[in-house]
Amino acid sequence: MSDLIEGSQYLIKNKKTGLYLTGKPNSDRAEHGTIELQPRREGEERKSQLWELRQGNAQGRFMLRNMQRRQSYLHPTGHSGDASTVLEEFVYEPDHADSYMWEVIKETTAEGDVWTLKCVVGGHWLNIQGHKEAPGALAEVWDDEAETHAFRQWALERVPSADAGVELPLTFSVPQEFQSLDLAASAEENTNLLLERLGQLKPPPSQEDLAHAVLAQQTMYEMLTAAGAVYAGVLLAKSPADAAPEQQHLSSVILTVVARPSELVNENTVTRLARTLGAIHPEAEVGVSQLPFGRVVLLTQDSKVEKPANLIANDDQPTVVRQLHVFVPIPGRLAMADFSIATENLAEWDHCVDILAGVCNTIAFT
Repeated sequence: MSDLIEGSQYLIKNKKTGLYLTGKPNSDRAEHGTIELQPRREGEERKSQLWELRQGNAQGRFMLRNMQRRQSYLHPTGHSGDASTVLEEFVYEPDHADSYMWEVIKETTAEGDVWTLKCVVGGHWLNIQGHKEAPGALAEVWDDEAETHAFRQWALERVPSADAGVELPLTFSVPQEFQSLDLAASAEENTNLLLERLGQLKPPPSQEDLAHAVLAQQTMYEMLTAAGAVYAGVLLAKSPADAAPEQQHLSSVILTVVARPSELVNENTVTRLARTLGAIHPEAEVGVSQLPFGRVVLLTQDSKVEKPANLIANDDQPTVVRQLHVFVPIPGRLAMADFSIATENLAEWDHCVDILAGVCNTIAFT
């Protein structure tokens, strides 16, 4: 995953034909769409060729979401893993989760790096039906044969997200237990995904907990998008059924990455920023640490958060949220990346610190 950024948008171009993988909606069934190859189109239609990598339920696997029809994902028709199965788009169905997942595998050729897309169900490769080299050719999943090898090689052209408006020249990985939040999705989509995740908790949350969590998440979305967030993920948990009544609550760990401006470049940023943060936040712990790629600034502080921006307390009192920020200077730019983790479950704070340390150790500049 070091060359791919989860959540980023890509144009998928076939190496053999130079045509782009396009989702074409079916006129009779809005939830279905056939997949074919077309030249790159400009304007609004271009979104039909724009795919977003969405983390699957296993490390190194992705779901490919069409950015024109945001609820549609690429998968074999009929959820079939058989060879020569034609591809289509389909609205995500949890019962067929594996059918929407792909392994994105990098290959090095004489012409440079290319990618192959392998369907998790059946283990077959994404290919061009009939090896046609003209626009309109359909795509399918196919057994790998020597004479078809070139037809399953793809070039992934990463493009800036028009929705987020922010790009950082770095990659990083997060634990698969975190659910990535879609900062560009509608309030309805966000709510449906959250309720689906909360419904899987054992024991299930109360109706009061559910309503409280929905309000909290939407408040968080608004704050993150306003701050220029490029990633947000959340880990939700429910107290064990045998816990005391006063300990029965939802808990959350929120991991975010935000692009922030900087007055200075590289090493100069660290010294100046540490002094400034220490003066502005005298109650916080501020320090400098050395990571494999260079020095960073650390800031730890507790904040009181009023309703509805909490997931634990259901009373009228504010809750205490502890945050750890790691400010990473961007080489050669007047900018930095703010990696942050926050939780109201202070008893698990040491574990949260370990999570963020692990994420920061995966940072690589591009």
